Amino acid sequence: QGQTDTRYDPAGAWAYGQTYYWRIDEVNQTPDRTIFKGEVWSFTVEPYSYPLQPVAATASSAQAGMGPETTIDGSGLTGDLHGTEPTTMWLSTGAGPNWIQYEFNQVYKLHELQVWNSNQMIEAFLGFGAKTVTVETSVDGTTWAPVANVPEFARAPGAANYAANTIVQLGGADARFVRLTIAANWGGVAPPVGLSEVRFTYVPVQARSPQPATAATGVSVDTALDWRPGRGAASHQVYFGTDPNAVAQGTAPAQTVTAPSFTPDALDLGTTYYWRVDEVNAVTGVSYPGDVWSFTTQDYAVVDDFESYND
Repeated sequence: QGQTDTRYDPAGAWAYGQTYYWRIDEVNQTPDRTIFKGEVWSFTVEPYSYPLQPVAATASSAQAGMGPETTIDGSGLTGDLHGTEPTTMWLSTGAGPNWIQYEFNQVYKLHELQVWNSNQMIEAFLGFGAKTVTVETSVDGTTWAPVANVPEFARAPGAANYAANTIVQLGGADARFVRLTIAANWGGVAPPVGLSEVRFTYVPVQARSPQPATAATGVSVDTALDWRPGRGAASHQVYFGTDPNAVAQGTAPAQTVTAPSFTPDALDLGTTYYWRVDEVNAVTGVSYPGDVWSFTTQDYAVVDDFESYND
């Protein structure tokens, strides 16, 4: 109340995923001080974690037409509900250990794993669905770390419109690979074992949303570079230059900044520049390499009011 500025910064941090509402009442100057009630506006804060699609799925074995790729391709799903068609699920063949493994295009800080268990119509009788599962993560696919407190995977109903009913907390593990090893199924007998679908989410710790947008053209030679910082970043290492390979390999000149913004030295006209931002976590000190972005500067500068020059 009584604010004269046209900007307002609420105290404290906003809650992830929360919708907030706000209203501005405009007050006339004295002497009348008439109040004009404003409309109610709203916005929703970004979620804590974002969907992450694996680039590959492999398994210890698979029945014909029921490969591990069916657990990440959305087959069998209508929205968030799964059907009962067997060919939209993974089902192993041989004796254990039975495992299924997922790979991402790079290392991410993983948040959750959402699971739709095997949902064939015969689940109530044979119970192919995973029950006792060990979940492990890896950066390189060789050295593995177990995920703590993995819950028992809930049984699927063997009926249409099946919603995911198991969530595994991945604890922010930095990983490129996730492996699920299934020790027992719901049938309580020897394999096969199976799953219908999985979804992963990750915490965005890498720099994102660059400005200028990647591959932008006609960019001013006086531009500043901005981006959305990675979650928990304490500093930002900016690689910048005209050689995309040097930027990608980290051999280009680099500068560390504390704000998510960087102003390069004077830029040339009609030149393509490449840049990358590595985020350094405030708590762990781990550096998360960013993608290589690019932009091309304007070809020429416009001389304003040229007709006014008389020298």
